[in-house]
Amino acid sequence: MKDTDYKLLKPNKMKIELSTIKRIAADIKADQEWVNDSHTSAEHQGIKSGLDMLISHLEHTQEVKPSWFHKADKHIKNGYWYVKLSDIKFG
Repeated sequence: MKDTDYKLLKPNKMKIELSTIKRIAADIKADQEWVNDSHTSAEHQGIKSGLDMLISHLEHTQEVKPSWFHKADKHIKNGYWYVKLSDIKFG
């Protein structure tokens, strides 16, 4: 493999809005044309549950409050971040 080939294989980083993910999930969940027996029905239920868990996880992780680091008084010196010990919150 050449070095130039590697560049073609690098993954793309995309930002997708949660509303877009919800719309795609709704389309996938609504597609029941391929469900024709108890096995595919169980598979479809699993897919729907997985999509619901994904959306729930994304909704909860977006609500995370800024960490102590964003509030702390900090300085950069020689490429290192320095903060006061009293500003650091553990646990």
